[in-house]
Amino acid sequence: MDLMDNGGNAKRRFKDLSEPPWYRWKTKDPAERAIRFIETYCRSPKGVGFGKPIKLAQFQRDWITEILAPGVRQAVLQAPRGQGKSTLLAAIAAWAVFDRNPTGQPQVPIMATTVGQAARAVYDVTCKMVAAEPELDRRAIMYTAISNARIVVGYNGGECYPIAHDVDGLQGLDPTCAIVDEIGFQPLASWNAMVLAGGKREQSLVVGIGTPGVDRDKSALWHLRQVFKEGRAPAGFSYTELSAPDDCDYREESNWLLANPAITEGYLSIDALRNDVEMMPESEFRLFRLAQWVEGVNCWLGVDGRKVWQALRSGYVLKPGADTWVGVDVGLKRDSTAVVIGQRRPDGVLHTTAKIWNPRKDGAIDVSGVMAYLRELDRTYNLVEVAFDPRHFELPATGLADEGLPMTEFPQSPERMVPACGALYEAIMRSEISHDGAGDFERQILNAMPTHTDTGFRLTKSKSRGHIDAAIALALCYDRAQHPAKPLPKLVVF
Repeated sequence: MDLMDNGGNAKRRFKDLSEPPWYRWKTKDPAERAIRFIETYCRSPKGVGFGKPIKLAQFQRDWITEILAPGVRQAVLQAPRGQGKSTLLAAIAAWAVFDRNPTGQPQVPIMATTVGQAARAVYDVTCKMVAAEPELDRRAIMYTAISNARIVVGYNGGECYPIAHDVDGLQGLDPTCAIVDEIGFQPLASWNAMVLAGGKREQSLVVGIGTPGVDRDKSALWHLRQVFKEGRAPAGFSYTELSAPDDCDYREESNWLLANPAITEGYLSIDALRNDVEMMPESEFRLFRLAQWVEGVNCWLGVDGRKVWQALRSGYVLKPGADTWVGVDVGLKRDSTAVVIGQRRPDGVLHTTAKIWNPRKDGAIDVSGVMAYLRELDRTYNLVEVAFDPRHFELPATGLADEGLPMTEFPQSPERMVPACGALYEAIMRSEISHDGAGDFERQILNAMPTHTDTGFRLTKSKSRGHIDAAIALALCYDRAQHPAKPLPKLVVF
């Protein structure tokens, strides 16, 4: 039979439609078959072992054994750069499209952000493996047109092809084994669409490998990792993580070896990491070389925002009765609310802590709880000012002012917020602010992104990051501590 590319040009006929030698293997275990197929028929297209059959590392063999166990429907591997992820996925794709499948015609889509990216990263590697091995090459036809790129296997009708992560385009698929490249940069909706497409068969697998991404809210890897860490993963979900311990010494080479088994296996040079650790910001080294989820990458505090913020941690304890400034940012529905407290240390540094309320299931915030907390602060400290944005807190603030709390309106207009955010940034860089090291406070500080204007920048929330209410409240708090309102003159009666 002749196959045509989408330009109408005839491609070559299948050279061999006979039963392949791997069909005669006695083992029916898919993991054993996959490992044997990869190490027999998949040749390395580059790097260590170029042109020779791939020799799987032990951690790769273990992972293949785990994800091809009966009942597994979804499989995720989180790993640093340089672990041979794309080559491994390409080899799995080759096995999945060439071997016998008990559910019928193999369908192996390879998903990335765009078709071109899927082709460059994994699909093209699979094509090179097929072309380099005569047993595979003569049994398949490879389409070359980018709009219809695919490998078609003659004797079993299998197809392997690149595809974009567009949710609508994933709906009609019927994959036996779906490959998701760089899952750390793929949206959860696309992963779910691929999983739902795979559920049409009695046996199917969606497999993704990736490095942690910068934007958690956009990362399927982050969401799936959370499901696993929180114990909510179903029985058919496999999650494996290669990473160094959180907050480890990122310069210690023994930690590199924990996250990078490819170094021990001999196909990742440790010299590359020695160079990177000197040239990269710490946050990027942890992200890409240690596979750690790092906050503060490229935020308003720079490329190493987490390091900048953590350097300001202090064990100072707020003193009852001392002058204290407060910033309040009340969020809209489905947003958080934050109250930041600031007090001068003996050395003049403003020490801060934060109280954060997350929205209820209905998306609302309990404003009465915020009011009660402010009253408690007023009883404990000498509140100088409580700065708030009147848009979302005007009525509660009026009631608190009637009770005697020193409430100060601070509209979050560009005219007010640009200088406040600029002054806060400079104070942080000069170490004129400290904090208690609370994790929720840190996360909201590092979630903030700068929006630049002609006169400076203000802090804004990115769709790809989380809440920033504590960052806004800190800006209000610091501004009022720097520019306290002048006290009203005392009334004198003659």
